[in-house]
Amino acid sequence: MRSIATVGVASGQAGQHAGCWRGPMVVRNSLGLKRYCNTQGLQLVWHALLEAHERAGKLDAVAALCRQTARFASAFVRQGQPFLFLGGDHATAMGVWQGTMGALPEEGRLGLIWIDAHMDAHTFLTTPSGNVHGMPVAGLLGQGDRLLTRIYGGTRHLAPENLLLVGVRSFEPAEQRLLGRLGVRVIPMAELQEPGALRLCLIEAVAQLSRQSDVLGISIDLDAVDPRDAPAVGVPEPGGIAGAELVEALTAIAGIPRLVGMEIAEFCPRHEREEKTVQLIGTLIAALYGESRVLYRSFGSAGEGVSSTSSPMSRSQAS
Repeated sequence: MRSIATVGVASGQAGQHAGCWRGPMVVRNSLGLKRYCNTQGLQLVWHALLEAHERAGKLDAVAALCRQTARFASAFVRQGQPFLFLGGDHATAMGVWQGTMGALPEEGRLGLIWIDAHMDAHTFLTTPSGNVHGMPVAGLLGQGDRLLTRIYGGTRHLAPENLLLVGVRSFEPAEQRLLGRLGVRVIPMAELQEPGALRLCLIEAVAQLSRQSDVLGISIDLDAVDPRDAPAVGVPEPGGIAGAELVEALTAIAGIPRLVGMEIAEFCPRHEREEKTVQLIGTLIAALYGESRVLYRSFGSAGEGVSSTSSPMSRSQAS
């Protein structure tokens, strides 16, 4: 049984969709997901469920959650413990990945695959909404304005060449200009329409980032997935990645030696239908961390996991 250090971040202050903060609690309490993970040789070891102070202002709450999240991420990296962070809104990605970088030697480099419908590269100077969950990429790249820099709170930043955005299909011109100026590679959803395209994209990305980074991380905003497969998100965008395609792609890169952890964000339980999104979350976790090749199917109310018989070795060879 493989243990995965797990932290829930009950953050909803960085967006305007009510109920997103409950996402980690629903995942933690899902007996079906727990039983399914067990069938895949996984145990999610919950270290904390982080919540904002009820009296804190919105921006102070986001900053505090980023600081707490960073401390956990740094500890897991130093211990060599693979991790899983479950949000809440995506703003706390700033904490997850700056904490990861903070645990590396001074010259250590993080390579990050960011799977999202949005670029998340606004600052307070460009945002049309004021929502911080649209800013974490800018913060991680060290491009924040004065207020965003204060919320980010870290001193380590991600090198633009070590970041890849995948599945983007909704953004504003200011974000596109920023990422274009920095030279960040963006794979829009339009380039992932052919069967198997996402799988090949991630295999190529892992190979490239492994050559220029010391550790790798994966950040998934569930709105990257087509709403038919992940209905419970705050900002659904039609025409996204099929759930089965994402599971297959993660399975293809499972076992990469430099991987330190994964983050899954923006699960909003109030929009859930027939446990589709919880089941997808469980399958994504098993695809990356499980003992056997994962098939994208419902694990059902009884928590019966379904997988093929291929071994971790055969999965590694397939990638």
